[in-house]
Amino acid sequence: MKKSLLLIAGFVLPLCSQAQITLDYSNAPSIAQCQIPDTTDRIKFNTLPDVSPKANATWDLTTASDSSIYSYVTNYAANSSAFPTATFVIPRLYVINAGLMYAFEAMKDVTNNGIVILGEHIDHQGIPLGSITGNVNDSLVFTNQDIVYNVSEYYIKYPCTMGTKWTDNVKFSTNFSLTVTSSGLNNTPGARKSHRITTNEVKGWGKMRVNDHKGNPTGYTDVLVMDRVETTTDSFFLGGMPAPASLLAAFGLTQGQTVNICKRFFFRAGEYRGLLELRYEDASFTKITEIYKHSQRLKPTSVQTINKEQINIYPNPVTNGSFTVKVDGAHKNMSYQLFNMTGQRVATGALPQNGKVSLHSNLPVGNYVIKLISEDGAYGTQQINIIQ
Repeated sequence: MKKSLLLIAGFVLPLCSQAQITLDYSNAPSIAQCQIPDTTDRIKFNTLPDVSPKANATWDLTTASDSSIYSYVTNYAANSSAFPTATFVIPRLYVINAGLMYAFEAMKDVTNNGIVILGEHIDHQGIPLGSITGNVNDSLVFTNQDIVYNVSEYYIKYPCTMGTKWTDNVKFSTNFSLTVTSSGLNNTPGARKSHRITTNEVKGWGKMRVNDHKGNPTGYTDVLVMDRVETTTDSFFLGGMPAPASLLAAFGLTQGQTVNICKRFFFRAGEYRGLLELRYEDASFTKITEIYKHSQRLKPTSVQTINKEQINIYPNPVTNGSFTVKVDGAHKNMSYQLFNMTGQRVATGALPQNGKVSLHSNLPVGNYVIKLISEDGAYGTQQINIIQ
């Protein structure tokens, strides 16, 4: 008996200080939230603390000196007959070379299985090529087009927690027309055929705080750390034939070229973007090339942990899978997560106004820990015992 009590105490104490989050549909961002335009700051930290993935870590980015480069709109509502299930859009750029790029929209949706990318939309845009070819009449034109991926690509796959891994294998084709007078090309139709393999793995968890738009420290937020490697192989065609190597070289391209993009995300619940997003030079994740901070809906420093003394659960022990939770203090719109003694989450839901929770009947008897979370980010834990 004493041994089992020691095991329970060893589990409950760390959980009270901090619990690992699980991202799933119950705490996914709402469609309405994803459709309200946000901004993300692209920033440069002059001094950046350690951001390597660890378990039960604390990342404090408020002590870093930083200078904002620019902020940009990250999302807006989708409205496309080609993507009837897409609900919001992320504007992005495809960089051909240092001075040549085009804009497109990543078409996204929040589903029961995760946040997915369905494909891309490109508005008509023409790019002058005189600086490359020497002829001001030369151009690269992307026609208005919708590019539907062969399979949906998961931005976040549910349920997502420490150790979660998945790989996406996406193929798509982008159409264009090319005019290069010296090569005898006059509005010649072309295509870039892309094959992208994306590997994702959650490698850490803990809590993070950053500075808000005004440079003021925020409170800590629970996050998961995910590393992503996108490996894209591109092949280029003109008039239905492989594009000549000499022509591709003029654009800094090669036939069948492979490009790796390596990113690290610090994801929090209820958001479609990472609180912090880092881009690395290579898959070793050693040299950071870009840093983005999502400053919307940050937790204020005034948010406090809910003490055990503020939580009243009755009856406890629990019979018939039903109990009532009362929390002292002005905490609104609370939800709960129930963990067994191995740390596995076994139930979740919104806490009704009357505080009554009804669990499914197949939970085995034993000790559990309930975590209560308010909309302002405050949370607390309490132990319950289910006896029948």
